[in-house]
Amino acid sequence: MIVIDSATLDALNAASQGFVFYSDISDRLGAATRGTGGELDEEHVETLRAGFLFYLSPDDTFVGAYVGAGSQRWPRDLSEISGRAVEIWAEYAAEADHPGVRGHLHDLLHAVSAGRPKIEHLRAAVDSYVESADWFEAAPQVSGGNLYAAKSLVRAFKLALSVNLPAAADIVATMVCRANAEMDKGDERPGVVGTLLDPLVARSKWHAHALPVAERAAEHYRRDPHVRVSFLRNLAAVTKGDPGGVERTNRSIAATYTDAAEGLTGVAKLMMLTDAAVHARDKGLSDLHTDIRMKQQALTREDLELQKIRFDVSMPEELFDAASAYIGEAKDLEDALRRIVGHPVPPQPESTDEGGEKGLQPSFLRLDTNRINTAGPVLVHNVGQQEVPGQDQRVIGLELTGVLISYQLDVLWERFEPSVRDMTTALTDPVVLPAERARLLARAFRLYWEYDEIAVFVAVPLVEGILRRYLEQHIPVIHLAKGESTGGVGLLGGLLRSLADRPDLAGSAWARSFLLLLVEPAAGPNVRNIIAHDLWESLPPRHQTAMVLLAALVFLRAASAGSTSKAEG
Repeated sequence: MIVIDSATLDALNAASQGFVFYSDISDRLGAATRGTGGELDEEHVETLRAGFLFYLSPDDTFVGAYVGAGSQRWPRDLSEISGRAVEIWAEYAAEADHPGVRGHLHDLLHAVSAGRPKIEHLRAAVDSYVESADWFEAAPQVSGGNLYAAKSLVRAFKLALSVNLPAAADIVATMVCRANAEMDKGDERPGVVGTLLDPLVARSKWHAHALPVAERAAEHYRRDPHVRVSFLRNLAAVTKGDPGGVERTNRSIAATYTDAAEGLTGVAKLMMLTDAAVHARDKGLSDLHTDIRMKQQALTREDLELQKIRFDVSMPEELFDAASAYIGEAKDLEDALRRIVGHPVPPQPESTDEGGEKGLQPSFLRLDTNRINTAGPVLVHNVGQQEVPGQDQRVIGLELTGVLISYQLDVLWERFEPSVRDMTTALTDPVVLPAERARLLARAFRLYWEYDEIAVFVAVPLVEGILRRYLEQHIPVIHLAKGESTGGVGLLGGLLRSLADRPDLAGSAWARSFLLLLVEPAAGPNVRNIIAHDLWESLPPRHQTAMVLLAALVFLRAASAGSTSKAEG
């Protein structure tokens, strides 16, 4: 038998005066315990504090968050709460002054009870939650109080619906009245109206009650396009029986986005037009979809207000001295080229097991991300793609390697000044780079040494050809026709991934670095694609061209190593 401690009840009533969040009551009870010097019933206070730190999760089940003053943590699941704690909640639920306190405790008791007590606690919770709305509105924290008044009515509505209580209709009438009263205030914050409207929109039986609120809210909150769109979507949902009305609403949504875009500049304008285009596409509004895409395409880089960020990176002179000395020791041109190919591969991120400690990434790395393809311009949404650990470091390592390779190539030129004929002889491979193609690659090297930006345009397709002819000796590089799809040969990205997956093949250690350099659109320079598809705004810097030339040398050496091992076998 539980007997209420009068001092604890007084402390509870004092703690609940003007409260907005149930955690406030728990904190105030804790402070009261410390300030009264043991006059309060410690067990009752702990049990009440635990109760007020049970929160409703999105699926409308309670989850506990109270740790407790003792050595053992309070349960997070209501099913693990002791019978004695339930009795304490029941006694205080019957006597507390604030209806919000009574409603919450009865809600908890309804969740842990069975039989007749369960429905009795539900009815008590519904009545208390409805009564508490006025109390919350009178709270000193006006904004929070209004929102909690709305949440209390919504909770009462859901509980009443769960057992088909007739009171549900009266609660809905109160919700509609309070939503209109909120808009009568002229307040631009939509939280209260949205909270009251959402449960009505979610249930078709109550759409007639939701319709006038949604219509008014769409007009009342028109200054914020995203809020207006939210209420217009509600309007479309509650008028789904009228196809013509739904289409008009969907056109209003698209117009809301495009009208808002007119008042914006930069990337914000592009994003607003993107929202409009996506909505028009998804709702089958093909005429609007075309018009909006044309508006997107009319945006220039200047319209986007993008700025390039540059920073200087200093490298120790000792690195360049060592690189120069290493090439200076070469016996001839071919030895110098072999030494450049022997440059260490940039460090790769450690592989991690999904469940291992190193595999645990901060949550923000798992968020969907956007980037901008300025050729459109269009937002590119990488849905659910987790950022590769160490990606930024890989890009920096790639760029720094390019600077050193560029320097070594310049040292090679200063020492040997090879002619196109010399380079053709050094580069020719009868299988992967016949003489006519070797001469083109030799020209690319010469253009590079002459500081001609065309060098990379000549070299990139040759790199892809060298790699394809190398790999076709070891793995299939063709795709057979299937169904309506035609057959074809693997392109550079697929070839590099195939090489990366075959660590037994020569050159595989470089595959991921060259993948990042040539065909990685999200993080790398993406040199091959920006050149092949004429997407460049400025030509790749010279050190990236040097890395492309290095790729050609690496794959030539890999093919030569493969040919040697076959001959030896």
